Amino acid sequence: MKTATLVFALLAVGLLSCEVAQAQKPVAKSAATVTTPDLTKLNIGKVLQQLQTTNVQPSDEETSPLQVVAEFLQLRPGQVSEMGQLLQARQSTLVPLFQTAQALVQQLGTLLSSGGNPAQVGALVIQIHGLQQQMGQVQQAFLTQFTGMLDAEQLQRLQAVQIAAQLQPILPAFQPIFLF
Repeated sequence: MKTATLVFALLAVGLLSCEVAQAQKPVAKSAATVTTPDLTKLNIGKVLQQLQTTNVQPSDEETSPLQVVAEFLQLRPGQVSEMGQLLQARQSTLVPLFQTAQALVQQLGTLLSSGGNPAQVGALVIQIHGLQQQMGQVQQAFLTQFTGMLDAEQLQRLQAVQIAAQLQPILPAFQPIFLF
């Protein structure tokens, strides 16, 4: 039994090592993968508040997210200003969509709590879904434009951050058993 367990463990480690080695192959810029967040799980009120309070030009004392991203990705000054323009364009498009979605969600809540007409409920759900699709398209367009302005090294740094963001939820499981 111990031998079978040992063989299985070695096989699992071998397979994982092959997968890790394959995952570390460099990716060409033309094959850039851009992920779109699942907007169905967003808290519309929170996102709207963040969008409205996002300040691309912070005061002298604080560091903006734009500055942090620019430093980490090592963006050139022209890229920083282009990124700022892209962010402002995205914000000016998303804020009205989020506001409309928030109003529709409130209408839906009122309608559901009062036992409203199922046809009206369905119509609101379809409208909210349509707005979520539009928001996803706006975000996808932003990401495509943003990644299009990056050089290969900058794109690789961005992809590393995207991978780290995907791994973040599972990191707490690794810490108690001292795997990092």
